[in-house]
Amino acid sequence: MVQIAIRCQPRVPVAADELEQWLKRQVNDLRVDAPRATIRLSRLTQGLPTAIGWLLELELAEDEPLLAGDRLAEALTDMRLLGLEPTLLTPSARTNGTTL
Repeated sequence: MVQIAIRCQPRVPVAADELEQWLKRQVNDLRVDAPRATIRLSRLTQGLPTAIGWLLELELAEDEPLLAGDRLAEALTDMRLLGLEPTLLTPSARTNGTTL
């Protein structure tokens, strides 16, 4: 199982609702491309009205075609073009139980 998280924070003065609607459409598209995967979108807030972001979590089988193609890279590029600052988070690599 491959686990990936993408933290997205807006860096442009665009309404958060518009960005969230775009992200929800991306999640729906990713679910169509990977029907066996678990894909979640969570809204992140910090108590300030302007402090908002999103966390996109993906759990994919290692043989998932979504990992082999450019679909995830395209989604990250689109996020950057829309003014989101995506940060890709993955578990640290391990060998024989020790962290590399």
